[in-house]
Amino acid sequence: MVNLRRAVLVVLDQSIDLSTSQGKLMVNILGSLAEWEVDMLSERVKHGKQHGRNQQKACEQAPWGYVVQDSKYVLDNSPYLCLIAEDRPKNYHQLKNDDIPLNQLPGRTVAQLGKEFIQTYIQEKSIRGALRFVFNKYGVGRTSAKINSHDRVFYWTQRGFSLWLINSVHCEHTSYLKENKRNQLKSPSEWTTIKDTHPDQRLMTDEEAAEIRYLLSLNKKIGSSALGQKADANNHYREYAYQAGMVFCAECGSKCTVKYTYSQKKRYSYYACRYFQIGCSNSRSVLQEKIEENLIKILVQKSRLLTEVSSLDGSKNSSNSDRVSTLQTKLKAVSEISDSDPDLEKFKQKLRQQIASALNSSSSDYLSNCTASEILRTGNNLAFWHTLSNDEKVGIFPRLVNKIFIHDGEVKSVTFIDE
Repeated sequence: MVNLRRAVLVVLDQSIDLSTSQGKLMVNILGSLAEWEVDMLSERVKHGKQHGRNQQKACEQAPWGYVVQDSKYVLDNSPYLCLIAEDRPKNYHQLKNDDIPLNQLPGRTVAQLGKEFIQTYIQEKSIRGALRFVFNKYGVGRTSAKINSHDRVFYWTQRGFSLWLINSVHCEHTSYLKENKRNQLKSPSEWTTIKDTHPDQRLMTDEEAAEIRYLLSLNKKIGSSALGQKADANNHYREYAYQAGMVFCAECGSKCTVKYTYSQKKRYSYYACRYFQIGCSNSRSVLQEKIEENLIKILVQKSRLLTEVSSLDGSKNSSNSDRVSTLQTKLKAVSEISDSDPDLEKFKQKLRQQIASALNSSSSDYLSNCTASEILRTGNNLAFWHTLSNDEKVGIFPRLVNKIFIHDGEVKSVTFIDE
């Protein structure tokens, strides 16, 4: 209580002198009472929150697209965006400052926009691409203000939008205890989740939630560089993007890295062992194109083996396999032509439609609803795999293949998910 300079604290209005034993006792008593009061307050807060969890009440702050009414999550059906064709506000800031009451503006509701944003992410397949699409479509940009879902202004960052997408409230569930003692977000598997708390107020279907979780985990695995410039709506991912995190060294077992070389204005990408010359003697690299060729051959062999084993199954795909194979062979041959003739593009589209018709659905929808074994049975020919778009390859290959091992410039072996 007394420092090296022998200065003594004396509290005049409470007659406390720290140079005396009575003063020291009084300070200790007051400190203990203050600590006791803080502990009691913390216990009351914890008890109140636990009571709310026992009653399955909604959290105080609802995610974007919802409001809390009577301790339940309810879709926010208040108007959000003015869609008047003439004299349309240029941005949300102008809309916010207008004197026109928001309930008089025809337009979209907050919940409707939330559903649109979910579909936009599934379509664009990346957080950055989805936000770019939203901001460009509605003429707004990210701001640095505090998040508030009811002032008609977007505040999403990439991190904030990704957290919004995985919020369990969208799937009619309520999650508690999502942060640790340091106020850091825990893994969703560690949350305390109550199922089906608001079944009639869903913003996202189970299929959409599963697709979003898959895309988030996949993009985290293959890296943001895999999402490059897209040639069309079916190629959001770069070529061979699915190979990221899948190629390993057959000698030391380490994950291989991508390297590039340039020759005559052309870039060659290949995988090489990251520990070459520092413990591993696997010196020869393998081109990504060569890895795909060998992988497809192995997949065709596995597919034909499965077809032979299940020849008595009589599936719908096997009856159309010859026609589909012929159409896919034609499409592959036409796709190799580099001419940008509009008639050629129309012919390609016609072939794709014929293939989709043979499968009784569009190619992407059909494959997305298939299991891994069904995809393998369908892909019993080279043309099936060669005609897949980049997006389809990213969606299919990681579901089938676990690891690709390379050694001495060749694909040594491939392990599958079901093995």
